[in-house]
Amino acid sequence: MNKAGYIFALCLTLFGLTAYGQRYERIVRDNFWNESRNVTGIRQDSVSRSYAEAYGKYETGEFRDTWQAEKGWSAGAATASIRHLERISLKGSFSFDQTEGYGMCGSMFIDPGFYPVDVLEFTPGRKTLQTYSFDGGLSFDLSDNWRIGASMDFKSANMSKRKDLRHTNWKLDMTIAPGFMYHSGDFAFGANYIFRKTSENVKAEQVGTAESSYYAFLDKGMMYGVYSVWSGSGLHLSEPGVNGFPVKDFNNGAALQIQYKGLFAEAEYLHTQGTVGEKEYLWFRFPGQEVNGQIGYRHKGIRSTHYARIKLSHKTLGMDESILEKVSENGVTTVHYHGSNRILSKAYSAISPEYEYVTDIIELRAGADFRWERSLSSQMYPYLYSQNILNWKAYADATVHTGRFDIGVEIAYGDGSVKESERIVNEQSGVQTTPFRLQEWYERQMEFRTASYLETGLSVRNNLRNGIYFRAEGEWVRGFNLISITGKNRFTAALGIGYEF
Repeated sequence: MNKAGYIFALCLTLFGLTAYGQRYERIVRDNFWNESRNVTGIRQDSVSRSYAEAYGKYETGEFRDTWQAEKGWSAGAATASIRHLERISLKGSFSFDQTEGYGMCGSMFIDPGFYPVDVLEFTPGRKTLQTYSFDGGLSFDLSDNWRIGASMDFKSANMSKRKDLRHTNWKLDMTIAPGFMYHSGDFAFGANYIFRKTSENVKAEQVGTAESSYYAFLDKGMMYGVYSVWSGSGLHLSEPGVNGFPVKDFNNGAALQIQYKGLFAEAEYLHTQGTVGEKEYLWFRFPGQEVNGQIGYRHKGIRSTHYARIKLSHKTLGMDESILEKVSENGVTTVHYHGSNRILSKAYSAISPEYEYVTDIIELRAGADFRWERSLSSQMYPYLYSQNILNWKAYADATVHTGRFDIGVEIAYGDGSVKESERIVNEQSGVQTTPFRLQEWYERQMEFRTASYLETGLSVRNNLRNGIYFRAEGEWVRGFNLISITGKNRFTAALGIGYEF
């Protein structure tokens, strides 16, 4: 943890901070525009609220994904605010988090699964992750009916592992979204442009010499790929002329919003162009398209408010592996690109309905998430492998405000399934070898993704005077009918102290 992180965490602690700004979140969720892409909609509300927080969290248990820590802790600080002035509204936030995980291996990426490729290593060790993020936005009244605004979200993260196979990561995630709004009475219409860039670079190294070599695995989709010594050319972790294992993608798109009284709707489209590698060494390209939408309805009564939401998304993605040739002439090496092969196609779909009931005494929420993932892998002619994964989750939570205390309980149940098939497009191809799959790790990962599980949580918040409060929360997750995963339980506990104004 560097000096800037220590100073920021100390300053926020001196102001008396918390792990969760629940009342701030209530203000944010009351206005559907706050969760949209168009920041100009924050002026559809007039309530200002700010909070600051410091927190600590600990988790342990064997019911975990292949890349998660056996046990770990995190600590951080954050602040956020929405302020409304005469002709302008502002919002912003800043946070810092440090996480220490023990007994970690598997994926070498900060957010496993975010990109269509992955790299795995197999030596359990300690990882340190630091995350900085901030966002800011403003909405300005040009006239009685027109508004303009812009927002920017920025997140930077770095991770390091100290045990061979060592690696260090740097990740950037930035979104810029300028937009406008027309409003008249109960009607409002908005539109905005969206630009997003993400990138991550993994740099692996081995310190000193070892009796045995360290191995790694390049996952090209569905856990099919290349398994070899980490410095092998097929993994691209130690490629001459390339600094690490760089991945990046660019998203461009637009979103439209419309509101009439308590009804709100938004639709957005994004086009993605991603690459793995740098300069002329572009080993993979992954173009894609994404469509997202949400519909919300709010009904305010005398003493209660009802919210109904539904979110939908659909994304398609393809990954092409480049055919590259290195040619050396007079001591100069150049790379020639001869084309590419489509080795992976994926499609994601999701739908999430939700209902909320809010009064001064109680808050109730119930909803569900349904997700489908369809993949087709064709890394080696003539073999084709298809996969269909279904996940669903139903949840409910309640918060009771009694005296100085807010008491919350939550419960969720989830399940999943996976179906796979294999076919050969040409029986007479003469190919004797088959694509390599890291079978043991695949079975563990797929069991975690599709396991039945029960999740329960309890939280207590003590509201003191002048906006200061303390918060404690705990969560227990239990998996069922497990074979490859050694444990059935996962526990999380968090404490915080905070100030809201």
